[in-house]
Amino acid sequence: MQNPVTPVGLRETYTTQSHHRLNPVTSLSTSRYNRPWLTQACPRIIPRGPAPRVSSTSPSKWRQFIHPEGQSYFVLNNEKFPIVTRANLEDAETERGILDYLKLVQGGLERHSIKVPPRCELFLELEGDHTPCNYYFVDHAAKGLFWLEDMSTESLHIQEAMSPSHLERLYWLHVEFFPMHHEHQEQELSRIVDGLRDIISHGQVDRVTSRSPTSPYTADTCRQFLKLLRLYTRRGQRVDGYTLCCAARLAGAIVNQLSHEQQSPQLRRRQQRHSPLASRHHWVATISNLILLGIPRYYYALLDGLYMHDRMPADQWTRFMFLCLTEWTNSLYPAFLVLIAGIYIAEVCGHSPSTTIPSVISCMLSIISTLCLDMKYRPLAEADAASAERYLQSVKSASLGFLPLAIVFSLPKASYMWGLAFLIIQLLSIAWRSAAIAATFLILLFVLWCICVPRGHGIRLVSWVLAVLQFPPIDTTPVSFETCPSFAPSTVHRILRYILAVVHMYAYGVPFTHHSSHTVIASVPSDQT
Repeated sequence: MQNPVTPVGLRETYTTQSHHRLNPVTSLSTSRYNRPWLTQACPRIIPRGPAPRVSSTSPSKWRQFIHPEGQSYFVLNNEKFPIVTRANLEDAETERGILDYLKLVQGGLERHSIKVPPRCELFLELEGDHTPCNYYFVDHAAKGLFWLEDMSTESLHIQEAMSPSHLERLYWLHVEFFPMHHEHQEQELSRIVDGLRDIISHGQVDRVTSRSPTSPYTADTCRQFLKLLRLYTRRGQRVDGYTLCCAARLAGAIVNQLSHEQQSPQLRRRQQRHSPLASRHHWVATISNLILLGIPRYYYALLDGLYMHDRMPADQWTRFMFLCLTEWTNSLYPAFLVLIAGIYIAEVCGHSPSTTIPSVISCMLSIISTLCLDMKYRPLAEADAASAERYLQSVKSASLGFLPLAIVFSLPKASYMWGLAFLIIQLLSIAWRSAAIAATFLILLFVLWCICVPRGHGIRLVSWVLAVLQFPPIDTTPVSFETCPSFAPSTVHRILRYILAVVHMYAYGVPFTHHSSHTVIASVPSDQT
């Protein structure tokens, strides 16, 4: 007797008194590539005579097929629908377990009054201890999966879908895993391959002629696919399991990228199809772009365009990583030069470390971040599109998007540019200090010369300097420098003015007074010249 278990959300399981339990899964979440197979080589005795013929002890007739990758699977042509499984039915206990779960599925169909249409099949997969049993139904006519109960994308651990056609990839994945037993559907399979050839041909033209193509493959890759499909079969000819396996893999990849048969298809690569989420942390982007010189904005735009609609063309990731690695490497050698130059200038000139340390720290940060990013992402540069999609999905923040990753990618170049800026400040500081020392030395020499030389020569030199600095000529009338219309006062001019005034007074006894906070110099009488 079968007793249903209390439903959990949209997910419902079925058990029997023998603790059998059905677990709804998808073709994407099976343990095909995750099941550990441990074997041990040992000496064997080969018996004489021909090998024995393996036959099932069950009255049901299972047929064994070999996948192009080498894994075997079994198919039972039931009266209502075929059953497909990868379980080893040569083992009697495993076969009994599969048949028990088949009865459990049939009971669930009767309970929910579900009638399985033609061209459908059931997939069963036993776990290690034969409980629970993973299952799903395949509808070849509708190119989709279904279960005994209502399912959600969250409970099936798959991405959200905008329409049922987005789930077609799960169907093609099942056909790819079990392609060898469809010998009674030759016409349908031929139409599938012919349609796939047409889609790839259009994608090749789209890649060549469009600025924003939607095809996930390059023109050269499409040309290789078309060549392989022509080698496998011609139009209208019989399609075998090997050809169907390859066609299903290509169809699944294309369906995963494109949006055919929808009310809002994607007609160009960068077309926005989702409502953009309002940024709750725009101040983080503002501050990071301000500190890192706007470079995170550049990388954020690249990452956002690369991972559009949670999909990525096969060739875009390689190009993006090549661009990033090149930019990081181009920042490495200049950062070394700036670091060495900063340390050398500090050692030779004996300059204060207040302007040297920032440059050294910035260059060291650039070098360390470049080396770390190169070690992290160079192995990922040759990753396929699926692996790159999984990685970008794992690093994408729910609130900040790709901003944290863009900030990390910006560190090598931004740190190097900051180091270069600090080095320039260091050089300007040294030059300013050297210029100040030189100017002070020249002024002292000028003062001493004005004091020591004869008065006649000194006054002519002072008058010439005043004329060069656009001071009024020396006459017998007191003149205020502030009243000269052609003179634009500045800090340097004021300093030189006061110095020359002091020199003029000290050398020639010309009095000067303060008037309205401005120095007024009385010129030398004409009889002294």
